[in-house]
Amino acid sequence: MRMLNKIFKTLQIAELDRYTIEHEPIKSIDLMERAAIKWTEKFLEIYGNYVRFTVIAGRGNNGGDGFVIARLLAEKGYAVTVFQLAGTKMSPDCEKNSERWKGKIVVVSGENDFVPEENAVIIDAMFGSGLNCPVTGPAAGVIHKINAVPNRVVAVDIPSGLMGEDNSGNDRDCIVRADYTLTFQFPKLAFMFPENAAFVGKWSIVDIGLHPEGISLTSTPYYYLTERLVADELPVAETFAHKGTNGHGLLIAGSQGMMGAAILAAKAAVRSGLGLLSCHIPCGERQLIQMAVPEALADTDLSECCFSVLKNAEKYDAIAVGPGLGQKPETVRALKMLLEEWKRPLILDADALNILAAHPALLDRLPEGSILTPHPKEFERLAGKSGNDFERLNKLSIFASRYNVCILQKGAHTVIVSPAGKYWFNMTGNPGMAKGGMGDVLTGVILALSANGMPSEEAVKCAVYAHGLVGDYVAEEVGERGVYAGLVAENMGKAWHTLELVKNEVIRNKSQRL
Repeated sequence: MRMLNKIFKTLQIAELDRYTIEHEPIKSIDLMERAAIKWTEKFLEIYGNYVRFTVIAGRGNNGGDGFVIARLLAEKGYAVTVFQLAGTKMSPDCEKNSERWKGKIVVVSGENDFVPEENAVIIDAMFGSGLNCPVTGPAAGVIHKINAVPNRVVAVDIPSGLMGEDNSGNDRDCIVRADYTLTFQFPKLAFMFPENAAFVGKWSIVDIGLHPEGISLTSTPYYYLTERLVADELPVAETFAHKGTNGHGLLIAGSQGMMGAAILAAKAAVRSGLGLLSCHIPCGERQLIQMAVPEALADTDLSECCFSVLKNAEKYDAIAVGPGLGQKPETVRALKMLLEEWKRPLILDADALNILAAHPALLDRLPEGSILTPHPKEFERLAGKSGNDFERLNKLSIFASRYNVCILQKGAHTVIVSPAGKYWFNMTGNPGMAKGGMGDVLTGVILALSANGMPSEEAVKCAVYAHGLVGDYVAEEVGERGVYAGLVAENMGKAWHTLELVKNEVIRNKSQRL
């Protein structure tokens, strides 16, 4: 089976190129031609209204891609100027394609030799994903020039100077800042890190037809979420389901003056397939929750203002704790008691995570399979500071393995890490979701899916994808600036409708094959 949602390290991608060449079989120069054709088709969908293009090619295979792209664009009638970095030796395929390019090649020995035309789109094909050291010398000067001019910049496969995984030792001043990156077959791991966003810009995948068997046989711990994968993991609704079979979730949230978080999480939960929702809230806030979320049952605390005690926890199928909770001493004691008594997975967010960070001995009491949902600063408080995003990714895996929990770190590409060391990056969502309350909504969605009986890893993957998908739907309607948490909570049903349609179509196709 072809796994379209894998993320490979750059050395593995090189092996997949070789596997394709040997097993398709296809000559390497023909694979380069095919890749460049696909790249150019996608490129022109985005930049076809421009008339001038400037290609800056290296002397390796990325440069070879650049020469093919230049030829294809010229054949379509576009004005194309080609520059090439100076040097003594080209890769064989780069040399062949430089010969096939019949136009002029301006050799670049320093940044003053590179003079892109005004209003031309710069196509960066200097260094590919195999780069393993910082760019220096004249090429670094060219990169400085590219980053200084106002032209649009589009990278072939990966921005030149950016390494495919770990850039902790890189010179960030010597990396091309692309507006768009069209990457071959798979996203690079480096694309998932916030610190590299300024280099990668927007990005899209270009399927160049690498051998499906090679992709299937090559293992990786890194994946990205797709609509099909998430739809496959959603449980099928049973014909005779009722509120009792769809799960009873408990949301422990809210405190005096912080009930908004509880309301947002509750609204999201009841819109995500949950049979029954109980909200454990301070007794002084009963009326507020019942007015805002009439579908929820109010399970009131003895305290007027905070979470202080919980009884009869065993009757619930899943428990989420943390949104708007506060960190009063009685709340800390109540969370300790919950960790002692509840032996099934817990969903912990917001102040529950802050309490764990302030009382690290509690981490050892976390039930197996629990779900932690920190943003980067919250994770930093739990596990210590990281020098960069790649180091933080490794820390997430160590933390998940040590405490046998599923952990998701929220962000542009929210990453989910399992105790077994698998990583899942989310592809839905938009900058408009970077607002207060979004995490509370996500907690409510995870609670609903967990109470439905989904295992922790599957519940988190589905929740994160669906949450971001609704954010995208809302942004299309009101613009990114108009997106807010309450709107996402109210519209969760749109994501489930989309995913259910996909799942039903898959089921129909399977039955037809049988």
